[in-house]
Amino acid sequence: MSAETSPIVVKVEDAASVNRELEHASAVLREKATSSGLLVTRVDFTTYTVALSPDIPFGFTRELDLL
Repeated sequence: MSAETSPIVVKVEDAASVNRELEHASAVLREKATSSGLLVTRVDFTTYTVALSPDIPFGFTRELDLL
C-alpha cells in the first residue's frame, strides 16, 4: 500500500446498503492499485474497512471478519 492511500472506513446503517457501500469503496481503491489486492475487513456489525494490501495478489480481494 502506498503512503498516500489510506484505508477507507465504511459505516452502514442497514444490511441493504452493505454491498453497495463496499463496492463503491472497493472501486475507488481499485483505481489506485498497481501491485496490491484489496482487503475488506468487517470490524463490527456496522463498520468495515477497505484497504490495499501488498500481502494480497493484484486483482484479488480477501475478506476478514473480526467478529
